[in-house]
Amino acid sequence: MLIGEYLNWTEGNAIVPHENPRRLRPFATTCSVHRWFDGSDLRCTYCRVRVYCACGLAGLDEEDRVGIPLPLLLGRQATLDHFVPTSRGGADAADNVVVACRRCNSSKQADLFPREWIPDRDKHTYISAGEPMPPTSEGVGAMARNIARFIASLAPDDGPLSVAEICLHRGWRPSDIHLALGQLLEAKALHAFVYPCWPTSRYFRPISDPTDVWAGTVWVDGWL
Repeated sequence: MLIGEYLNWTEGNAIVPHENPRRLRPFATTCSVHRWFDGSDLRCTYCRVRVYCACGLAGLDEEDRVGIPLPLLLGRQATLDHFVPTSRGGADAADNVVVACRRCNSSKQADLFPREWIPDRDKHTYISAGEPMPPTSEGVGAMARNIARFIASLAPDDGPLSVAEICLHRGWRPSDIHLALGQLLEAKALHAFVYPCWPTSRYFRPISDPTDVWAGTVWVDGWL
């Protein structure tokens, strides 16, 4: 099972059979979403919010939409997204097509989930306490070294801190922290565990042995 299939399965978005992935549904809709997916209750694969189709055959009814501000409502429209972007070698096939709300689709662009992008990453990216491997590899910048020292200074009993919280207390820029975390991951100083559930959460946890076979690996809900 490929990762796109797995995420759709966990969210309950039934994938249209592979042997004829673009078959039209019995109601002969021209909706691109329903050419790929069955079901009237679709959710975004990435943030799990309920979405609606422009064709009106899936998602929020008029009663559900009451009280949702228009910008948020527009962001919950169902779209199709290539889990691995076609620009990054992803196939235009059923095991690489997922349902995504317009907000996530627009934010993700050509990035890879979860290594490069997750929804609301500043709020849902957490750094855990520990003693990471000294970042001696090439390509590790000053901010990455600051992050490594920061991780070592955290108290295990305090629990993980989000990037948003760290920025608030330290005055660092979120983009700099995410770049630093990526460098530490490449240097095999961290593990990243990502759980595709609401609230989406990504935990960066230090590792002590850079020769660990899983060093620098991103895990998605227990799947590589």
